[in-house]
Amino acid sequence: MSQVLSGLNDLVRQRVSAVARKRIARIAVFALVPLLTQACASTSSVVQTGDAGRFTLHASAAGGSAAWARSHKAVMQSANDFCAQRGEVPSVVSESSKGVRALEAHEADLTFECHPRF
Repeated sequence: MSQVLSGLNDLVRQRVSAVARKRIARIAVFALVPLLTQACASTSSVVQTGDAGRFTLHASAAGGSAAWARSHKAVMQSANDFCAQRGEVPSVVSESSKGVRALEAHEADLTFECHPRF
């Protein structure tokens, strides 16, 4: 396998000029940076509220066109995981989000309860 890849690499180097290689590298960097920044979302630990059986979570995601969706997905996944450990499913009591601009942090707050599976 390594010989095949080495052979392909040599062939590409022979066929592609130095200018074209620089252009391809530049395009690859510009394509990868947004993908890497969009992968970041962090979630707080589950906190019990003052109401019996209710819990809260907070998540934030780095800026980007769909950061609000990543922060929402992060709190929903964390609530699902938390309730699943108890053999239950989450039920959303309330959710709020902040941050709508492309280059600002997006945040989601979730209050939920765990209920038995039916």
